[in-house]
Amino acid sequence: MKAKRPSIFWNGCAAHCIDLMLEDIGKLGSVDKIIAQARQVTVFLYAHTRVLALMRKTLGKDLVRSGVTRFATAYLNLKSLQDNKKEMLKLFRSDELHEMGYLEKDKGKMAHKTVQSEAFWKGVGVAVNYFEPMANVLRRMDSDVPAMGFLYGCMLDAKKEIAASFDNDESRFKCVIDIIDKRWDSKLKSPLHLAGYFLNPYYYYPNKVVIERDGSFRAAVVHCITRMIEDQKTQDELIDELDKYEAEEDSFGMDIVVRQRKRKNFSPAKWWLNYGTCAPLLKDLAMKILSLTCSSSACERNWSA
Repeated sequence: MKAKRPSIFWNGCAAHCIDLMLEDIGKLGSVDKIIAQARQVTVFLYAHTRVLALMRKTLGKDLVRSGVTRFATAYLNLKSLQDNKKEMLKLFRSDELHEMGYLEKDKGKMAHKTVQSEAFWKGVGVAVNYFEPMANVLRRMDSDVPAMGFLYGCMLDAKKEIAASFDNDESRFKCVIDIIDKRWDSKLKSPLHLAGYFLNPYYYYPNKVVIERDGSFRAAVVHCITRMIEDQKTQDELIDELDKYEAEEDSFGMDIVVRQRKRKNFSPAKWWLNYGTCAPLLKDLAMKILSLTCSSSACERNWSA
């Protein structure tokens, strides 16, 4: 395909790559132990009809939640346990559960001991802090919604969130950041991903100094221009328009334009459609890139159906 169509780009599925990150995090010794203990508790609760009914009555809902992947499910179940800690402690202390006799059996004793352990709940909190930011990125990327302009920024935000949850004490989260960077660097930093970050004004203008100092983002945009546009004159005009975008000249500097790019439900492709009139060639290129999805999972589900 690349021989026939030189302008084509090949990128891996972002949802699959992020799921592999979650899987690697789940294999960390401390996290794997917590997942196994949590599974013992949920298996005990769901193995007996009367216990399950009492749990649902105490919690007012189900405990186990299913995610798009196995490790997203593991995170959701840990998060559910964390959110319902008070109710879980109340359940295992209740006379009604003790009178059923299930806590006298091996699995019941183990589940009871786990729920009563403060070390377990501390481990759940640590695991959730590892998983949650990346699980949120996975949720956003695992769809057919255009996300090429948000992947890089979401990954940066997730890493900052992990660091903040551990008070920026690198010794407590470095192993997780290393796991993320290893797969991110090799799979999700293609020219399209970098160009999407550069051309998304939601991220570009607040971080312009850092982005321009790096150089790799502008180089990625230039790479996309030379790969996707054959005519050299058009390429030169695109570079001129790129300078307008950087300097916020003409329509890029209008008050409404600045205000719109800060909106919560921001669509970068629509922003370019509405306000990129002073750079028509760059507008078309930006809309092509920013209208791309990052994952093939939605396609796979359609094919399966």
